[in-house]
Amino acid sequence: MKLFYPEIFEKFQCTGSKCKDNCCKTDWDIEIDDDTYSFYKNLDGGIGKKLVDCVSDEDGCHYLARKDGRCPLLNDKGLCSLQLEYGEDKISDICREHPRFYEWFGNYKEAGVGLACEEAVRLLLSDDRPIKFFTKDIDEEPDDLEYDTIVFDPLLRVRGLLIDLLQGSGLTLREKLSAVLCTAGAIQYALDSEDYGKIKDVIKELSDPVGILAAVAYADISSASPNEAAKNILEYLKELDYMESALPQKIAEAESFAENTSPKSAEGGERAEYEKLAVYFIYRYFLKCARDFDVMSKVKTMIVIIFTARIINLSRGAEQSDRFDTVKEICKEIEYSADNMCKLSEDSYTDNIFYDENLIALLGWL
Repeated sequence: MKLFYPEIFEKFQCTGSKCKDNCCKTDWDIEIDDDTYSFYKNLDGGIGKKLVDCVSDEDGCHYLARKDGRCPLLNDKGLCSLQLEYGEDKISDICREHPRFYEWFGNYKEAGVGLACEEAVRLLLSDDRPIKFFTKDIDEEPDDLEYDTIVFDPLLRVRGLLIDLLQGSGLTLREKLSAVLCTAGAIQYALDSEDYGKIKDVIKELSDPVGILAAVAYADISSASPNEAAKNILEYLKELDYMESALPQKIAEAESFAENTSPKSAEGGERAEYEKLAVYFIYRYFLKCARDFDVMSKVKTMIVIIFTARIINLSRGAEQSDRFDTVKEICKEIEYSADNMCKLSEDSYTDNIFYDENLIALLGWL
């Protein structure tokens, strides 16, 4: 099997108790895989009983219940008592792998590191170089998860060209993301109409500088107000479901900032950070449309998240560490929330604040 992955995947190491936002202290469900649960039940002594007593069953899955907002296995130093005693291979899959993620397409596998983790954000965004990707052979059996084999290879090619576009020079971030939005519209039309030959036309256009410039011209279609578009999106985001209050408060502050500031007068560079954020979302989510045939909601959600990070950081005049923290909070509270991502996906097709002209207006802040 072939494994495709970004450089950060092999560089990442959990910082454990040094992490300021330890995922073992986050109000997420901790699913325990069957093999790990069987190991728990066969443990002798107090730790085995403690583990089994803390596990609940829901819809055939096992979950480790939180105690006072933290994993009951954490010791007073913030370290996993189970891992310390029995080793990393005896903790649950999700604990061992987080924030790594994987995607399988037959005998092709992809891996990456999610940005709901402060160390992952630091590694990705503090590196000034373009994101590098690698391929290697691994000893793993092909997966049987269903996907459309006809569209997969063309979509893989499109994604590679979009990543090249985002990491290339000569265009503004606004132009790059406008071209991505334009491309997504063409791909979505091909998928909806089952005219997959049109995906090859997209590949041809993205491979040609003239074709790229035609897509970039999409940035000029909008007559919507950037301030109004920002207000509407930020109002929308305030109504999502959040675990903590930090991000909603930042969104509220950003809304006030956007109402009283012209995008043209907004100062602050760091656009390379947002380009990397775009590459992360395109890499992680674009190929999923080989299964669900939905590319538009993924691209629109990406634009909303990048805009939100940008406007919050502009409103706060944020230094690098604060900018990284904002990205982590957005990914933790929105990207890693199934409910929030589902709502964004559905509303991106029905709510006019997600219309292309309004999203392009948002890009004026970039």
